[in-house]
Amino acid sequence: MTGMDGMRHIRVRTWAAAAVVAAVGLTAACGAENKGTSGSVMVPRSGQGIGAGGVPSGTPFKPTLCGPEATAAAVNPLPGPNDQVAPGGTLDKIRKRGFLIAGIDLNTELFGYDPQHDNNPQGFDVDIARAMARAIFGSDGHIQFRVVTLGDPKTGEYAQLHAGNVDLVVQTTTITCARMQSPTPLSFSNPYYTAELKLLMPLGDDGKPQSASLAGLKGVKTADGSQVKVCATLNSTSAAEILRVLGKAGTFTAANALDCLADLQQGLVGAIYTDDALLRGMESQDPHVKMTTAPAEEEQPYGIVTNHPASGTNDLTPFVNTALANLIQDTGPNGWRSLFANDLGSQPKSLPQIPQHYPLGS
Repeated sequence: MTGMDGMRHIRVRTWAAAAVVAAVGLTAACGAENKGTSGSVMVPRSGQGIGAGGVPSGTPFKPTLCGPEATAAAVNPLPGPNDQVAPGGTLDKIRKRGFLIAGIDLNTELFGYDPQHDNNPQGFDVDIARAMARAIFGSDGHIQFRVVTLGDPKTGEYAQLHAGNVDLVVQTTTITCARMQSPTPLSFSNPYYTAELKLLMPLGDDGKPQSASLAGLKGVKTADGSQVKVCATLNSTSAAEILRVLGKAGTFTAANALDCLADLQQGLVGAIYTDDALLRGMESQDPHVKMTTAPAEEEQPYGIVTNHPASGTNDLTPFVNTALANLIQDTGPNGWRSLFANDLGSQPKSLPQIPQHYPLGS
C-alpha cells in the first residue's frame, strides 16, 4: 500500500525463523575474555516483573526543564584505589566487597549482549561499566554483572539500585528530566553516548531502505484496515513518543528491544522506533531490515545511572562522572574512543556532548 510522507509500499513480512537471543544461565561465572575478566551474571527469573504498567505507581507529576546542572556532580581529584574515601559510603562498601556490581542488558546487540551464550557479556555498555570498576580498583577483574529491565518495578534500575542489588546501571538509558525528578528518582552521569531516534522497517520492494518517518505512518493501514503498529521497549522515551504521534492504536510495547525485532519479523508490527544505537544492532542481525532514510527526530543522551538515596547524596555519583570524563579524554587502548571503535565497529564522529537541555521525558 502507499503511505504518507513519500513512503514506499509497507512490507510487513514474516521471516522463516525469528531471531531470538537465548537467556544465559543463572549466576554462572564468566570466564576471561580479551576485554578483561568479568564476574558472574545474575539474570532475573523468566517472566519476573515483566508486564503492563511496569513503572512503579505514584503521584502523577509534570517534569520541569533541566540542563547540565542536573548531571554536574563531580569530584576533584579522583580518589585512587588506595586513597581514603568516606567511611560507610557507597565507594567504601564497594571497596570492602572487592568488586563493583553493574546492572546491564543482555538483549542489545553491540551494547550489552552475550554473543556466544557462554555468560560472557560484551558490548559498549559492558565495557563502560568495566572502565568504572577499573577506576575504583585500579585493575581489571573487579566486577559482577546483573541483568536489569528498563523501568520494571521488580527488576528495573530504580528497584535494583534502591535495594542495593546493583551499584550502577549502564544500559542505554536516556537521561531525562522526568527520570531525575520523579517520585522514584534516578541520578545520572553526564552523557557517555548520544543516540538519535530513528525508525526501522523491512526493506522496500526495490530492496532499498524505506523513507518513512514516525509521523508519516499516521493513518497508514495494514491489510486488515487497522493502523500500522510501531514497536518500542516498554516504558521507554520512544514508546512515549509513539503514543503521542500515533495514539494507542499505533503503539506496541515489548519487554526489550530484541522482542520488537522478533515482533517485526513475525508481522505483528510494521516498524520499530527507538535509538539508532539499538537499531544498528538489529541491522547487524537481520539483513532484511534497515533504518529509514528519514532524518533523525531527537537526540537521546545516554547516562550511567546511580542510586538517588533519600538523603540525596551518593559519593559514587560524582566519582562516576569524573571517571567518565577521564575515560572520554583518554586516547589510549582503554579510552572511550577505543572502546567505541572496538564495540561499535566504527570511529566516533564526535565525543559525547552535554546538551543545553535534556529531554523532558514523561
